[in-house]
Amino acid sequence: MRRLMIIAAILLPAWGTTGAAPVDARAAWDNRCEECHGEADKFSRKYLWAIGGRLQGRHHVLDLRLFMSNHYIPNHMLDMMQAMLMEDANTPQRFADECSSCHGEVEDFVGKSVAVLWGKVRGIESGIAVSEFLATHQSLQEEDVEFFTHLLERFAELLQQP
Repeated sequence: MRRLMIIAAILLPAWGTTGAAPVDARAAWDNRCEECHGEADKFSRKYLWAIGGRLQGRHHVLDLRLFMSNHYIPNHMLDMMQAMLMEDANTPQRFADECSSCHGEVEDFVGKSVAVLWGKVRGIESGIAVSEFLATHQSLQEEDVEFFTHLLERFAELLQQP
């Protein structure tokens, strides 16, 4: 364990060097946390929750930020990581509940049917922007269109990353 701590102490400062490109919270999660904790969204929905606008979890309920800073998350990434986990914790599994009977798993659906084209997330076959299509799909209300557009955009951007 001591050896791991020494290695972490050496590598963590290099992770956030100045002048480097900004680090995406999901990429950081995938590189540093996913091996032990799994996918960020599933982890968040299972183990975290928001109370009064603060992200909380089973461990260190009173100060999750302190716990995260002592758990290999550099200080300059804490706000970004907490914001991502808060968003995931508060996102219900609506696609699975409302769409999967026709469209299957969201990752598979996005991978086969949606892509970032001309600066927008669009249907691969139609070229229509997801937000425009959803406005006419299954009598979705405006807030539902916003929710599913955001969800599909998030997955499309994640799947597009190298």
